[in-house]
Amino acid sequence: MSTSNDRDELMKCQSDGIVSESTFNLLTFSVASECHDLCLAEQHVSSDKNIENVNDGIRNDNQSRTVNARRRWKLLAKALRHDSSEDDQILKFNLIELDRACDEKDENIFVYRLADRYRLKIRLIGERPWTATELMGFNNTGNICVWPSEEALAYYVLSRLNIFENANVLELGGGMTCLAGLILAKYGNPAFVHVTDGNDLSVKNVEKSLPLNKFNCTIKTSVLKWESASNNQMSYDSDRSRYQFILSADCLFFDESRSHLIDTIWMFLADNGVALITAPRRGHTLVHFLDECVAKGFYYDLMHCYNEAIWNKHLELIQTDGYDENIHYPVLVRMYKKKI
Repeated sequence: MSTSNDRDELMKCQSDGIVSESTFNLLTFSVASECHDLCLAEQHVSSDKNIENVNDGIRNDNQSRTVNARRRWKLLAKALRHDSSEDDQILKFNLIELDRACDEKDENIFVYRLADRYRLKIRLIGERPWTATELMGFNNTGNICVWPSEEALAYYVLSRLNIFENANVLELGGGMTCLAGLILAKYGNPAFVHVTDGNDLSVKNVEKSLPLNKFNCTIKTSVLKWESASNNQMSYDSDRSRYQFILSADCLFFDESRSHLIDTIWMFLADNGVALITAPRRGHTLVHFLDECVAKGFYYDLMHCYNEAIWNKHLELIQTDGYDENIHYPVLVRMYKKKI
């Protein structure tokens, strides 16, 4: 078992200890920009005296969005900076124990231990400076740390291994670990697991994790950018172009990628398939995502209590200062094309 000092050191290796000043300026600017845009919208409505009631509703919604925007960027900034104050420990549910792999020369390789019985060797991206360009390119948050939603999805997969038997499975936005996909490929019996991310650095890192483990099925990793998903892209893996399951953890952080994610899920999901998505509510972010899913033609189930370990951790944390269910607790969404 890791000591407290060991855990701090390991956490530092997962997150980024060196962040350029321009990156933090960008985070600050992003919050200010969101707030400024919301204030302009509020002022515009205020100018019309005949819609005072509407104005009150929009003002309250804008205030809520402003608070949630600040919280989102603060959470990302803390992960980048590895700030150990305030709610740093809530960045993870700490249901995954990890230690350096002593039998590997690469000091960035760790042994992940889940639920006391599952072991997975994962290579993490080491300490490096993140530039503003890197951060604001294709969603790079998956390279910063392992988020609670990733832990939740991995635990859910392990508790339902039987449903994936002989299935083709696709993970979207798996980040630097593709944790759910790899743990499924090692301990389940799917026919094929395809782990992807839109960030080249993430995919190159996952490629280095694959030879470290013995998997029960064929596993492949690829760069998949949601905005580029099209019928032409389907041909790159035409024999497995439809998947019975799609996995995705905490991929709703940026609003601008929401529609692209939904289109990608629709394209790659088999007609009788199920997409499993874990993410916090984060204000209206999840609601907007689900609304767009329905408009696309999806049905969905929204589940709060879907895994005993995750739920018990939530009940424990909800009693502590700094824990906000809205931004910390990942709910589970089951999406499908045909009503079940």
